[in-house]
Amino acid sequence: MSLPPHPQAESVLEAKAPAFTTQEAAEIAQRAFGIKASAHPLDSERDQNFRLRTQGEREWVLKIANPAEDPAVLDFQTRALLHITQVDPGLAVPHLKTTLDGTHSHEVDGRDGRRFIARVLSFLPGELLDDANPSPVLRRHVGAMAARLARALRGFFHPAARHELLWDLMQAPGLRSRTHHIEESVRRRVVEDVFDHFDAEVLPQLRSLRAQIIHNDVSCKNTLVEGDRVIGAIDFGDLIHAPLVCDLAVPISELIFETDDPIAAAAEIAAGYHAVTAFSDDELRVVFDLVCTRCAMNLAIARWRAGDHPENTEYIMEDIDEYWTLLQQMREWGPDLVHTRIRHACSIPVLDCVARDASEDDLQSLLERRLQRLGPGLSLTYDQPLHVVRGEGVWLIDAAGRAFLDAYNNVPQVGHCHPTVVAALAQQAATLNTNTRYLYESVLRYADRLTATMPGDLSVCMFVCSGSEANDLAWRLAKAHTGNAGAVVIENAYHGTTDAVYELSPAEQGEGRPLARHVATVPAPDGYRGQFRREDPQYADHYASCMDDAIASLRARGFAPAAFYLDLILSSSGILVPPPGYLPAVFEKVRAAGGLCVADEVQSGFGRTGDHFWGFAAHGVIPDIVTLGKPIGNGHSMAVVVTTPAIMKSLNDESEFFSTTGGNPVACSVGLAVLDVLEQEKLQERAARVGAHLRSQLETLADRHPLNGDVRGAGLFIGVELVRDRTTLEPATAQTHAVANRMRDAGVLVGIDGPHANVLKIRPPLVFNETHAQQLTDAFDHSLRAI
Repeated sequence: MSLPPHPQAESVLEAKAPAFTTQEAAEIAQRAFGIKASAHPLDSERDQNFRLRTQGEREWVLKIANPAEDPAVLDFQTRALLHITQVDPGLAVPHLKTTLDGTHSHEVDGRDGRRFIARVLSFLPGELLDDANPSPVLRRHVGAMAARLARALRGFFHPAARHELLWDLMQAPGLRSRTHHIEESVRRRVVEDVFDHFDAEVLPQLRSLRAQIIHNDVSCKNTLVEGDRVIGAIDFGDLIHAPLVCDLAVPISELIFETDDPIAAAAEIAAGYHAVTAFSDDELRVVFDLVCTRCAMNLAIARWRAGDHPENTEYIMEDIDEYWTLLQQMREWGPDLVHTRIRHACSIPVLDCVARDASEDDLQSLLERRLQRLGPGLSLTYDQPLHVVRGEGVWLIDAAGRAFLDAYNNVPQVGHCHPTVVAALAQQAATLNTNTRYLYESVLRYADRLTATMPGDLSVCMFVCSGSEANDLAWRLAKAHTGNAGAVVIENAYHGTTDAVYELSPAEQGEGRPLARHVATVPAPDGYRGQFRREDPQYADHYASCMDDAIASLRARGFAPAAFYLDLILSSSGILVPPPGYLPAVFEKVRAAGGLCVADEVQSGFGRTGDHFWGFAAHGVIPDIVTLGKPIGNGHSMAVVVTTPAIMKSLNDESEFFSTTGGNPVACSVGLAVLDVLEQEKLQERAARVGAHLRSQLETLADRHPLNGDVRGAGLFIGVELVRDRTTLEPATAQTHAVANRMRDAGVLVGIDGPHANVLKIRPPLVFNETHAQQLTDAFDHSLRAI
């Protein structure tokens, strides 16, 4: 096949697009192709397209090419379509209609004296991907469609396959000369940096990868969908011979805007492609740079073309700000994280890749050093210890580069290494960090914002560095204010590690060790396996009445209650939400006996339970003291006790309280940033929505997995109790251990809790979304099947 070269005075993006009227288009269709139809304009970047509707309701598309388009390139596109329909007849692509002369194109003169080439293709019905709300399933289908098109084109070639095309990634460095059209200096510098890096570092890698003719434009405007399925692909105007992996750049750059987890969305597209045609790890390593470069190309081309084509500015500049935002995000994430997440989604085993940071020998060495330096008492989670080196959002990355979905760590409340929090920490640490004996504003601003979320007279703050310290200080406050020295806690409670609150933490004390004489316990209000069950409408009152026995027990030993401590999600008791009516009743009994009520919100607070910012708010009560721990600083050493002025005065009257680093400027800057993120990203609302969705999914698994005994919790704090028998409720302790470890092997991290160690604990960072919930549910399902 040989076609003469086409001399071009200007490129197809510089030349004015065709400007035929709908009447002229209808005349061309009838005169050249024998189609009598009405013509209706369709959007196009550089050509002119019309939808043709016949009286018989058969529909076609008339494509009138830009006059600067090389006829050889149009022939390339035509023959590629013919090849696809022969190789993969079931693939939904447009079919060419021949002219009355038996050819596939027709030349027509325009009113401006230019000559144009017209073709007619079958019209494919369906909703444009641009108008759909892509789900994870649909994103995978998009990737699979791109791969299927490439597979159909695998054996095809044409002399014009390496034509000049501005949307060809391999030609991207040539756009460096167009960046002066970008008026914003910051954007211009970033785009130039991307092009320079691509030219120097990425192109040499791409030239060593497998290449063929690819569609190169499986985009939102060229993909037809129905529900969660891709049903067709149109517009073959950007066909090019290029490295196969370049096919991912367009769908990824277009389909991850405004998603909860853009990297997960990108990984889904790549995984869909990989399922049809597997990528090598070397190919996946360049995806990050391909997407960055595609975003930079959009910015450069749009600004250049908008100046030359003011009549088409709206179409040209559509989504340009989103491309800039995505480019910034990509550069923040970095290539390693993106590559790791995509590789994991494609299920490429770690052993097939180069583990750059660690080996099994390194892991054993770490274990031995840990035993020597930290002692045997500090246990590790999972049978196969996890050596983590990085965190991002809901992900932990191990030393071999594998990403694990973190559904266990509640301390990074707004996600591992949240950029807003990290920036606040770094800026303040580089400016000032001191103690609270000096005046500085951030501690007051934080106290103002925190107490504004509290009801009643909870208006003063005392800053410390951990939840244990906060609960210890609460104990001092309670004793000072009441003059009493007794405590009431839940039977399996945990409130910290200091000497004082260790006595208030039965969960930490060895079996058979008696509680301190000043401590009494009440049973957890467990409506599933406790003494009183949910089926009894009075079960909350029955549990509340146990407080009378605890107070009487203290009095018999010579103590009156100073405080009743309650973790509002009862985590160590198996993740139990106190039943309606329980808290008002027990609070009344404690106060009547002269004690204070302490709400331990270290785990349940800051929007985690979804419907309310604080766990106690769901029960219509106001505690006397609220304790908060490290989640409020996203893992930074920060904790607070919030109480009333009268209670604080009681302690101040007998002694001074001071914490050197509690409430320091860095901690308060971090805390303020966490509050900002919670508000701006609406994470409390997400906890309610995603938590309800996840609980519903987990509950549906009970029908096919008898081990799944009970699903409970609030927001993004969920417990799944596993039992060997749903009648006897025999704890499935060994099976729970096995499930947690199998989920870890599947890349999902959960914990184990409860008196019988048979409750899976799910409490992820609040940036957890529905896609993550599906991954967790799938891993849980598969793990149960393997038991």
